Amino acid sequence: MKSILLLSLPLALADGSQKPIGDAWALPRGLNPALSEKYRPSSSQTFSCLTKPEIQIPISLVNDDFCDCPDGTDEPGTAACAHLNTSLNPLKGFYCQNKGHAPAHIPFNRVNDGICDYEVCCDGSDEWMGVGGIKCPDRCEEIGKEARKAAEEKRKLYETGIRAYQKLVQKAVLAKKEVEDKIVALTGEVKRYEGLVEEKKAGLKKAEEEEKLRLAASGATGDEGKSKHQKLLDYSKEKLSAHQDKLARLFEESQRLKDELEKTEKILKTFKEEYNPNFNDEGVKRAVNAWEDYLASKTTEEEVWSSEYLASLTDLMYESHQWDNYEPEEEEPTPDAYGIEAFLPPFLRPIVHDQLSNLRTSLVEYGLLAPRKPKATTKTTGALSPHIQKLTDDLSSTESTLSSKNTELSNLQSDLTKDYGPESVFRSLKDVCTEAASGEYTYSFCHLGRATQKNRDGGSTHLGDWTGFERRFDDEIEQDVTVIKYERGLRCWNGPERSAYVYLRCSAEEQILSVAETEKCVYKYVATSPAVCGEVAAEGQEGISMGEANRQVN
Repeated sequence: MKSILLLSLPLALADGSQKPIGDAWALPRGLNPALSEKYRPSSSQTFSCLTKPEIQIPISLVNDDFCDCPDGTDEPGTAACAHLNTSLNPLKGFYCQNKGHAPAHIPFNRVNDGICDYEVCCDGSDEWMGVGGIKCPDRCEEIGKEARKAAEEKRKLYETGIRAYQKLVQKAVLAKKEVEDKIVALTGEVKRYEGLVEEKKAGLKKAEEEEKLRLAASGATGDEGKSKHQKLLDYSKEKLSAHQDKLARLFEESQRLKDELEKTEKILKTFKEEYNPNFNDEGVKRAVNAWEDYLASKTTEEEVWSSEYLASLTDLMYESHQWDNYEPEEEEPTPDAYGIEAFLPPFLRPIVHDQLSNLRTSLVEYGLLAPRKPKATTKTTGALSPHIQKLTDDLSSTESTLSSKNTELSNLQSDLTKDYGPESVFRSLKDVCTEAASGEYTYSFCHLGRATQKNRDGGSTHLGDWTGFERRFDDEIEQDVTVIKYERGLRCWNGPERSAYVYLRCSAEEQILSVAETEKCVYKYVATSPAVCGEVAAEGQEGISMGEANRQVN
């Protein structure tokens, strides 16, 4: 029984080649066991190159440290074919079993180079020749233990991130509900204030009418102190405004009638096109004949006139007048009927005026003459009564409040349509900022806000404002990730506007891992956030392996 077991074990020569013993054969050194069947010796003891199976070599030439196959597949355990382009060789590299840790492939050009590459081959199998007396003892147990401990910590951190993501989603749901509740409340307030505005407009109009009646009953017209010119101008304004109001109502009625006519014509046209002339319904025939007579009598000139008529009404409604051009100028003070200057020739008036002015000033100073009161001008501002003024101010205040509430309502409604990521999770992180030093600068970004580069002297540069999200491929972890876009930043000197793109990986913490300027004035952040941990759950994964945790967080 023991001899049979020995025969079934794979045997290998010291140089890594394989030597058949009956049905037993040795797996070539450096070969991934998954490819073992492709290297099993044929009955003729030959090996077929993997990508060139028409080329066959003796099995003894496998791993003989000479590149026989054009694709290099005959040397999985040596550096003989390391000069070949990796696109030609389907083998990923020298396979390190790394028992006690994770198996890996190391590039062929690092096999037997006299360096212990423990970060890839912790078992030292890549240095099997001991070049330069170098010995690489197996350290996989120690390295594997440390790696498993680190991976476990990262796995826990990742799972903590998933729990943090769930909390963020719950918080986002509440925040969205709060916005929706505000919209409902504000909608009610807007309607209430719209009613108040209409109510106050009606109250002001009624008060103004009562004021006019009161002035009329008392004999006052409100035009006291106004010149005839001003009274005529006010009357013209009032009449023109009234006519424009009537024109507006006339235009609305004309438009309504035009719309109804078009609808009726459309119905009759359909009726004529779809009725069956074979039916002997005299009423229908009369209606169709009447419709045809109507069309025959309808002229293009009438349609043109109708359009021009409505256009002229529109022009008259919105015709504006530069009333300021018609305002009366300040009138010259009426000469004092008893002033001697009025009866003098023009050439004497300046002389006498100066003398009389000096005399009047002296008499006033000695108290012999009262100071002259300024004459009221004929132009008046038509001040409102206190009651009307109060109603006007009250209406203006209410309209201002209504406008403010409409603006707030519009902003809230717009907020509901914004993209806050999957399940609106980023709503919970609004204005949460993260920063980290990188080289001579400190970089920061705020969710849904701004990305910034700070100098050591305290100055800062605007890298861009948040413009949305997108999915991009992250070369480092070889998978698609969520990217936050910050664009339209400060323009570079002789260059484009600055922009920043934050590549997010799952973690329980908000943290910036690195920042690099990938091209002129374009910055790539690599950061972590629990906001993207839901991507794993969305793919139907309930947990994460240690290897995946390494790839996500590192």
